[in-house]
Amino acid sequence: MNRSILIIKAYLLATLLSSCVPVPRDFYKPIYEEGTVTSSGCGGAGDPATILIQLEEGIEIKVRASSSDSDDEFVNFYVQTDISAPDGVVFQLANDSMLIEDNLTNKSWRLGIEYLSTNNANYLGLEDSIIEVVYPNLSQKIQAEIKKSHQDTGYIQVEPLSEIIGRTNSYDIAFSKKRYFNTGMWFSTMNQKMESKLENFSVYLPSIIVNGNKVDLGEIKFIHVKYIGIDPLNC
Repeated sequence: MNRSILIIKAYLLATLLSSCVPVPRDFYKPIYEEGTVTSSGCGGAGDPATILIQLEEGIEIKVRASSSDSDDEFVNFYVQTDISAPDGVVFQLANDSMLIEDNLTNKSWRLGIEYLSTNNANYLGLEDSIIEVVYPNLSQKIQAEIKKSHQDTGYIQVEPLSEIIGRTNSYDIAFSKKRYFNTGMWFSTMNQKMESKLENFSVYLPSIIVNGNKVDLGEIKFIHVKYIGIDPLNC
């Protein structure tokens, strides 16, 4: 009986090991008391590098960040923020910059937000306030293709203090059911002036005005972590 149990355990272990693969992890783990850390990988695989913050009115905020060694030519610091809301919820940023603090040296930087990315259906401003983005390093042909793609999808870039309205959309899934999701806007802040790679830093996003009420998110901390993780082979 004991031998049979050992054989079964060995079989299960072999099956587990053969269906997974070790993967080196190297990312910035977010820490926020009222948030949930999530992964973008399938089945929970992938780096748990995004913090999900839920506010009143059904608003969800997702933030991720990264830092690398100093480089005069390429971006070495990056923060991306996505904000979504249900139908009819109006929100906007209270200002157009965020504060970054190095928790190991007490140095700080204030980084500007150049524009918001959103959709025509989410934008409450005037058409002449839409920003036309130019990609100088791309050919005219590719730029024209990008512009047409944006027009077809309704993708636009607008002033950072623009009013945005949440929209709830859906798509079909199995058994004639629908899956619903909210939309809003997103923005990223990139910088290449950091003197060195940050290992432990905090991000202070601008306050968010939701239906006329200001919400201050406070400190979102990011810590550099490295380890060997396990991913399913079918991902």
